[in-house]
Parts: sequence; structure tokens; C-alpha cells
Amino acid sequence: MAAEPLNRRVLAQLRQSIARNPHAPAARTVRTLLDEIDRLNERSPLELAAPADDCPLTARQLQVLIGTANGQECPEIARHLGLSPKTVRKYRIVAMQHLGVRTAAQAVAVCLVRGWFPNGTVRLPAIPPRISPVDARNTYRERADLLRESPGEWGTVAVYDRPNTARTSAHRLRTGAFKAFRPEGAWEAKAFTEDGTHGVRARYIGTATGSGSPR
Repeated sequence: MAAEPLNRRVLAQLRQSIARNPHAPAARTVRTLLDEIDRLNERSPLELAAPADDCPLTARQLQVLIGTANGQECPEIARHLGLSPKTVRKYRIVAMQHLGVRTAAQAVAVCLVRGWFPNGTVRLPAIPPRISPVDARNTYRERADLLRESPGEWGTVAVYDRPNTARTSAHRLRTGAFKAFRPEGAWEAKAFTEDGTHGVRARYIGTATGSGSPR
């Protein structure tokens, strides 16, 4: 009888078994095997990348720079390549020396300009479209009106691509810089980051100087 292949369903069953019996004698061994399977499944395109003929880097050095170009830190690159973070740092330093640059960012730039990163190995992030000022004002007005209907309840006002933008917006909201959230002091607001998304939550608390949505 042929053995059942280790497809996703089988792997999920193994993980569930470990979760139910974390202290079983074989649990640690099985967990190690599952981690290795995950690493092997993630080999391409990072671990299979090879340098072009005119590239002065070794395969490992190039793979480390590809991981860097994808925004990965040394521990994550090390996990994908089956190396230690210290070894990854060493590969990156030697690669920088071979390319005659002083920073990892410069090394990545050289490889990009020279075309040394194989196609498909560097993932470009999705850039969110910019919202026009008119659309932003309308969105703020709609959210403010909605939150005024439920005083004291927190609600998401907006999301942003950077945490500092969210923090700045939360401060401006609290101080009444946005017309829809005036007068100053009528709102509480705080920035948040969840699953890589940055945003602002606010709640209407009212104010002694009056309420109502300015138009």
C-alpha cells in the first residue's frame, strides 16, 4: 500500500496532533521535521537563485541580498536558507565588499541596476492609491457623523501606509485640525498597527463648548 503524500491536509493533521499532545516524546521530533518541510517548501525562488556570469557574488551571497531586497531581516533569511543569522550577516558583509559598497541598501541597488536578481525573486509591494483631499474630507465627515451617533464607542477613522502618518493624524484629530472632528477636545483618538495595517481609531466624547458636525 503506497504511503499518503505529505499534502497540506496531512501536514495540518500532524500539527493538530502536536498541539493536542505537546509533551509527547515524539512531539519535538515531529515539530522539527515539520519546520524542515516548511523550509524546503520555501526554497524557491530564494534558495534556488544563481548568479549570472558577470555577477561577482556567490550563490549564497546573492540569495542573502535577494532576501534583503524583499525586506527580510537576517533571522528570517537564515530560516529560509537553513543558516544561522551570524552566517547570513557574514555573507552580506562579504557581498558588500565584493561590490565595493558600504551598505546593504547600496548592494541591493547595484544588483537591481545590473539585473543580477533573477526574475521573480524580488517581490514588489502593492502601492495603495493616493486619496484625493476631497475624498479624504468626505470620508472623515462620514466617519465623524457615524461615530457621533454612538458616543463613547471606538471606531476606525482611516488607515495609512506608515505608522508615523497614523500617529500624526490621531494628534490632528484630537486637536480639531480636521474640520469634521471639531471642536477641539470633543474626540479621543489613538493610532494602531495590526497585521501590518496602520490606522486611527476615534470615539466621540462631546465637549462643553458644543457639539454637532460642522458642515
